[in-house]
Amino acid sequence: MKDHFREFYESVGSSYPEDNIVYKTLSGYIRKKWIEKKLQNMPAGNLLDCGCNIGTLSKKWHRGPIYGVDISYAVLKRGKYITPRTCFIQADLRNLAMLQENSIDNAMACEVIEHLDEPVAFLKHLYQVMKKGGHVLITAPNFTRSRPKLVPLGIMRSFGVTAGTNHDQYLHTAYKPHELTAMVQDAGFTVIEQGSFEHELRGWLKPLTVTQQLFDSLGKRAFMESRMYYLLHHFIDLMEVNLFIIFNSFGLGWILGKVFREGRRSYILAAK
Repeated sequence: MKDHFREFYESVGSSYPEDNIVYKTLSGYIRKKWIEKKLQNMPAGNLLDCGCNIGTLSKKWHRGPIYGVDISYAVLKRGKYITPRTCFIQADLRNLAMLQENSIDNAMACEVIEHLDEPVAFLKHLYQVMKKGGHVLITAPNFTRSRPKLVPLGIMRSFGVTAGTNHDQYLHTAYKPHELTAMVQDAGFTVIEQGSFEHELRGWLKPLTVTQQLFDSLGKRAFMESRMYYLLHHFIDLMEVNLFIIFNSFGLGWILGKVFREGRRSYILAAK
């Protein structure tokens, strides 16, 4: 039986510079800073970075060894040059049998669980390999009206990715904070914190989203599989970052954090 997940993520890892693109967007920049701050409050010890890509989100961990797990050999090979301090392991998060039970002090699964077809099974395996008292940080996209499930390949087509986990789409869902809570509790963890972040991106980005959708519509018709499609996205990303810096200097982020009850990302901090 063909493993479409493994095939898809190996193709993405080989062709699409995800880490370089995502963390140049406004959402990626804010998300990275938020996660790094949360990690500072976790206890000393080793850290397991689940779905690590090249190790960007965990590389500032300096209170113990870092173990990065990803299904794609291509990203791990690249990560070894960029974040050499991380010990990279090629493995499928749906099966963490390569790790000893009670061997992990801390773990993070940031922007990963929404891509898993068996998230509760992953969390139960993670519970087994963690030490008693160990902490785990999980983040995922939030949603407002309807939960996404399968989404188009989008900008990845510009880099030669033509097949997803389901034809020309791939699994990319979202969770409310209370849904993450239910899953980690079902796996055996005790929740320390739950909530959301990226409040400062709610509301004001709507005009830019409409503009991006217009570019998407034009790009898909004219040059869906060329780098011009990526350049259009990159232009919008730069516009978002610069506008946010300007408006945030007048307190926009603080105001939006008070107005919106939920941010664009959900998170859970839990312990074994």
